Amino acid sequence: MQINAIIVDDEKWNREIIKTFGAWEEHGIHLEAEAEDGEEAIQLIESREVHIVVMDMNMPGVDGIGLLQYLNDHHPDIRIIVISGYDDFMYTRQAIRCRADEYLLKPVDSQELNKVLFQCRQKAEVTLHNKSGASLGLRLDLLQVIQACKPSLAAHYNDLNAASVEGSLEELKEKLILLGVDHSALPRIGQELLLLLKDLMQSNSQDYEEDFVVQKFTESNTVAELTALVSDMYVSAVKQLIQQRKNKNRLNLDEIKRFVDQHYTENIKLEALARSFFVSKEYLSKVFKQEFGLNLTDYMTKLRMERARHLLLHENLSIKSVAELCGYEELGYFYRVFKKQFGVAPGEMRKGEGQVQNNTSQETNSV
Repeated sequence: MQINAIIVDDEKWNREIIKTFGAWEEHGIHLEAEAEDGEEAIQLIESREVHIVVMDMNMPGVDGIGLLQYLNDHHPDIRIIVISGYDDFMYTRQAIRCRADEYLLKPVDSQELNKVLFQCRQKAEVTLHNKSGASLGLRLDLLQVIQACKPSLAAHYNDLNAASVEGSLEELKEKLILLGVDHSALPRIGQELLLLLKDLMQSNSQDYEEDFVVQKFTESNTVAELTALVSDMYVSAVKQLIQQRKNKNRLNLDEIKRFVDQHYTENIKLEALARSFFVSKEYLSKVFKQEFGLNLTDYMTKLRMERARHLLLHENLSIKSVAELCGYEELGYFYRVFKKQFGVAPGEMRKGEGQVQNNTSQETNSV
């Protein structure tokens, strides 16, 4: 089940921050589109299927209050996350009146944002199920436990970790047993888990047969029997994906480069990336350098440093915020890499002190 979200903010950089900080794929949320003001957002909402709106308050034209009122009057099921730099009681009160799910202040905290995104994803799925009738008769507490299990289940699947997939389903089994499940609810629980598996297989370009979903869960008499059946299906699909990756004739370096270009501010682990393509991290970095002139570590450092320089010179952000936006959690390490790259410290570059050197050296801990 796809949950779609839009970001509404008149400042492009603020939209980029929200896009970067949000763990969209991890939470099973598709970032459908962006809007610069409330009027454009309304057009998107009327023309597309939108389940979550992440919005600013201070915008030209139809501002945040106007958009909140519109959503409250016409689309009460859409989840709303308000993000604003204005710590103003009027805005907060209006957001509460229009039943926004959360009101976050800028600068955005990534942990807070992702916590709210996860909660909104769950609420949106419950609403969709109730509308479609897919969860008719399935208790809300059971549905919530299943939805809470999905992010980790999806993450383990994409990591090709069959053992952890089985572990997640085992934990789900124990929680369902504690809640108590009627025999009549077992087929619907199975369908919920298979819908996720279908999405995972399709997103990994795996062959998917339609009758794969139409399994006879009615033959399962207990939660244990049902989760064992579902676990076998997940593990079989993981093994199929592993074999599919092994059968690739050559690394798709362009695909890897595109991934790094889109995710270089995240905590990309070379070991995990290389493992997904069944090569060593040394080999992956070597062939990447042969193709693009830099190994992967150096390439990511270059991207991060160029972005850091742009933020320091063109955005009114603290150096700590710049470091975090460029993928560095430890500020001291960011300072060292930056000075080695450009010959001056971040603060000196911002103040214009010293002449920026054309230092093309990279981090010493290259792969």
